[in-house]
Amino acid sequence: VRECIEKALDVVAARVVEKGLELSFVVEPNVPTTVVGDSTRLRQILLNVLSNAVKFTERGEVVLTVSGDTEGPAPSSGWHTLQFAVRDTGIGIPQDRQNRLFQSFSQVDASTSRKYGGTGLGLAISLRLCEMMGGKMWVESSGIPGEGATVYFTARAEALPSAVATRPALHGLQSHLEGKRALIVDDNDTNRRILVLQLRNWGLATRDAASPQVALDWVQRGDSFDLAILDMQMPEMDGITLAGQIRKTCTPEQLPLILCSSLGRKEAGADSLGFAANLTKPVKPSQLLDTLAGLFAEQAVPQREVKSRAGSIDREFANRFPLRILLAEDNAVNQKLALRILQQMGYQAEVANNGLEVLKSLERQPYDLILMDVQMPEMDGLEATRQIVRRWARPSRPWIVAMTANAMQGDREMCLQAGMDDYIAKPIRIEELVEALSKTRPLKEEEK
Repeated sequence: VRECIEKALDVVAARVVEKGLELSFVVEPNVPTTVVGDSTRLRQILLNVLSNAVKFTERGEVVLTVSGDTEGPAPSSGWHTLQFAVRDTGIGIPQDRQNRLFQSFSQVDASTSRKYGGTGLGLAISLRLCEMMGGKMWVESSGIPGEGATVYFTARAEALPSAVATRPALHGLQSHLEGKRALIVDDNDTNRRILVLQLRNWGLATRDAASPQVALDWVQRGDSFDLAILDMQMPEMDGITLAGQIRKTCTPEQLPLILCSSLGRKEAGADSLGFAANLTKPVKPSQLLDTLAGLFAEQAVPQREVKSRAGSIDREFANRFPLRILLAEDNAVNQKLALRILQQMGYQAEVANNGLEVLKSLERQPYDLILMDVQMPEMDGLEATRQIVRRWARPSRPWIVAMTANAMQGDREMCLQAGMDDYIAKPIRIEELVEALSKTRPLKEEEK
């Protein structure tokens, strides 16, 4: 379900950036992870509703909320009603004309068609698709310009018993996150609420500020935080400026900073400020969790796990299991941590920052093993694996081990279906890594 939602959001993200809008989404805890249904048609409905919201909104935000039909976590199986709500701050829809919204070749009025274009057919088709999925579609709007509208639609679907889980199985990461203090700075109320909800669900304590100056005052007076998440676009002081002021008080080691910026934008001056990560908006929970996994594992694993348990690392392991390893990971902190552990085991791994770089690396030379991050920009680990499976036959393709902090039940099945051979969770635990490396089948010389 989440993958379907995120793909639809990715399609409209570029237009959102062009118009200077905020795009955010939240998936409630009662939504099943995986359901049996037509993902293509569901994504078609989502795209139509989201595209309309963006089209008719000139300033403000578009927010997608997805919820289930139960209280608390989703049950382990059975039929569910999924409800999608897309709220915007656009022109709104007069109440006496809302009945025309779902009629074929009809828009609210002729001036709308002239200004914004379109046939008015999209929502009529979407309504029919909802009905075929056992759901319905409706709209709520005061009709006052600037207050926007909310389009709702529902769909009935059966959850997979093995895949219904909503709270991530955080494995060893839970102890690293529990009680960590996060500072969230964003002038957009919705974005702050969503980040607060997500971080608290993972056990972090949060404090949020709409004003960069207020947040800076907290830091300068000595309030303690373990990380800060900064929005880039803020009217009073942008994220880069705020980070520069924070760096006068705190080093990157004392206060790691995460910057949230628009699609595909390289912010000038960011490199010199030592950001732990730069996340693309709307921030996906899986990517945020992935970043936190690397950030706090970097703090905890080398000192507490690797050094205190140095005897558990076989520094001759690479001599006994010689492997040519490619590490596919876009996050600099996660790269550093994984490379450090591999080096302690005697390996000198090469690095690819996304799936496209993985494919180029394989075209240049063979590898015995790819440690494949699932969440990467440009091409993720799942798609890269599918292409590897299509292009290289089993005897000559590398062993692929998935790495992800988005450890929901059902993720393992999704990775294996893509063609991956094994799966380990982030932050990397030495025992799991050793087991994965031990199972790797090196390529024979003739296969290389």
